[in-house]
Amino acid sequence: MIVVCAPDKFRGSLSADEAAAALADGARAAGCGAVLHPLADGGEGTMELIRAARDGRRCTAAVTDALGRPHTASFALLDDGTAVVEAAEAIGLAQLAPGERDVLAATSAGAGELLTAALDAGARRIVVGLGGSATVDGGLGLLRAVGCTLRDGEGGELAGSGADVLRVRAIDRSRLDPRLASTPVLLALDVTSPLAGPHGAAPVFGPQKGATPEQVAELDTGLARLGLLFGPAAEIEGAGAAGGLGAALAWLGAEPRAGADVVMEETRFADALAGAALCLTGEGSVDAQTAAGKTVARVIAACRERGVPCAVIGGAVDPAAADALYRLGAAAVVAAGGGPMSLDDALSHARGNVATSARALCGMLRG
Repeated sequence: MIVVCAPDKFRGSLSADEAAAALADGARAAGCGAVLHPLADGGEGTMELIRAARDGRRCTAAVTDALGRPHTASFALLDDGTAVVEAAEAIGLAQLAPGERDVLAATSAGAGELLTAALDAGARRIVVGLGGSATVDGGLGLLRAVGCTLRDGEGGELAGSGADVLRVRAIDRSRLDPRLASTPVLLALDVTSPLAGPHGAAPVFGPQKGATPEQVAELDTGLARLGLLFGPAAEIEGAGAAGGLGAALAWLGAEPRAGADVVMEETRFADALAGAALCLTGEGSVDAQTAAGKTVARVIAACRERGVPCAVIGGAVDPAAADALYRLGAAAVVAAGGGPMSLDDALSHARGNVATSARALCGMLRG
């Protein structure tokens, strides 16, 4: 009996790879065979998951980080000519010390440099994961890095930092890298945030990237004005992803998609389900966002379409969220471990708790 182990990360305790291994431990302890198929939602880790699943080649490129310093970033090149680029590889928030976070100085230029490196490597199609950036520059840095010219109200040229969101009045793409026009780009979006407004890039993500309340207000005003330059691209779901990179790339013609769907397609998840008796998925916190389209919900939908039962294990499970997942078609939704425990215990014993719950679910399957 084959069990597909397809979790997202358990934030704060297990990576998606580690969570899949824990589920597999439980499945094998129950006498089942296990297929490990870790997943992601388009955020950090997406590139490596797809590369590993497709046996792709890891490539490196000299780029600049969010503060313009020299940095080496990786991207994946698959055998069909697809490059998988992760914005956080170049401009990740995790690369900056807390005292270095500066949204007005930060730029997405490094992400544009990584796109160029993928094109230089011969990419015929590009998948871009947008989670985990340190920027709220509306994608201006990326646009300048791929050949666009940014101008203020007096015609002066801008460098493309967060501060320039407040000053930009025109974007000229006559010198845009021509390869982008002929290369399909797919956006793997891990959030649905709009570009501006109360739920936009600046109010929601700005504070964690170092923005003060005053800067949040200024950036939100600037992003709303920038949205007028982007036109319909500023209205896509996920336009505010990575501080506005979603809108900027959509303006260049990229196709926006839910990140979980992109990862499932690129890792050929449907093929993994063929012949499976059960799929186990999960994440650290099963809450209201889970049923709203995150990885776990997408896995349940894919399993339902193929007639494979799907059980969910969460580090913590909100009862209302569990009910929503049952309505989506989940066969079971359980909390990891054997009963109530402190958060510290749950985090420190995450792998064993996940394996225990997986073993119990697979044992019921075997009868």
